[in-house]
Amino acid sequence: MGTDQVLLHRFVISELTAAGLDRDRLIKETGLPEWTMAGADLHLPSHTFSRLWELGAHGLGDANVALRVASRFRLSSLGLYDYLFSTAPTLGAGLATCGPYVTAVTTNHRFEFTEQEQTATMSLEMIDGEGQGRDLTQLWGITAVLSRARRAVHAPLVPTQVSFRQRAPRDVRAFHEIFGTTAIEFEAATDALTLSAADMELPLITADPVLAAVLRPLAAALPPPPPLATAWPERVAAALAEAFEQGEVSLDRVARSLATSPRTLQRRLTEAGTTWRRELDRARSARLTQATATGPLSRARQAELLGYADVGSLRRASRRRSLIMPGSDQFD
Repeated sequence: MGTDQVLLHRFVISELTAAGLDRDRLIKETGLPEWTMAGADLHLPSHTFSRLWELGAHGLGDANVALRVASRFRLSSLGLYDYLFSTAPTLGAGLATCGPYVTAVTTNHRFEFTEQEQTATMSLEMIDGEGQGRDLTQLWGITAVLSRARRAVHAPLVPTQVSFRQRAPRDVRAFHEIFGTTAIEFEAATDALTLSAADMELPLITADPVLAAVLRPLAAALPPPPPLATAWPERVAAALAEAFEQGEVSLDRVARSLATSPRTLQRRLTEAGTTWRRELDRARSARLTQATATGPLSRARQAELLGYADVGSLRRASRRRSLIMPGSDQFD
């Protein structure tokens, strides 16, 4: 289970309270002990941070609450993570600290910073999350990256492209206003922010080489970013189990449930050393093994359990794949 630094919760709760929500009720309904709001820093289960966004969106009647809160982000709100960024000499050098040191604020995300000839892209991957909570958390993450960068440079920063996996809201004007561009894509393959390569050379007004040198040993002691690739087979297994129960097993269906595209899902599985077909076979085998533990099943029941249209489809798949089915013939 992923975790998030309580500094995240504290900042968001303060902003939601300022917007008119009851602080004590937010803390209670998020499931946070009151003592976490003060004292030593610690990590809390990531689902509590997503839940906080859901409560904010509902309480304020604002589906874009994460967008607005992130636009008011203040440097130093995230402690070490912010100082590692802000003490760097240039914007590019600052953004390059986000990926290696992301565990200073969360073990539920992986941040990737890639530079091309004309652009630089920051993409944010969430390991465990779904639904509105996931969408709002990702929206917060991408917007906060831009807000933090804007507070550390004198020049205006306008993205060349912004992309979100979530569906487009009915009204996108708030997105256009806060990002300063209409080049925003929804239902995209990744949650990402792209700036120009020239922006990467901008000096940070907060640069502090002396403090940066002090912080490096602290940063070096942080655990490495979460192994996102190995998390995908686990996520697919959970999504497949749900798909079997609902009677709709397909690559498209599983990709939708994981808020990604079929192509991206296949790529993630390849990065993890597996394939969609292999994971589907593994899920079917596990499902049938469990079902036949108390006795044999008819072929019709096997076909139903494994998501085949009929026994004929099961038989053809068995011949094609030549995989042994526990308690019967062969299966796909």
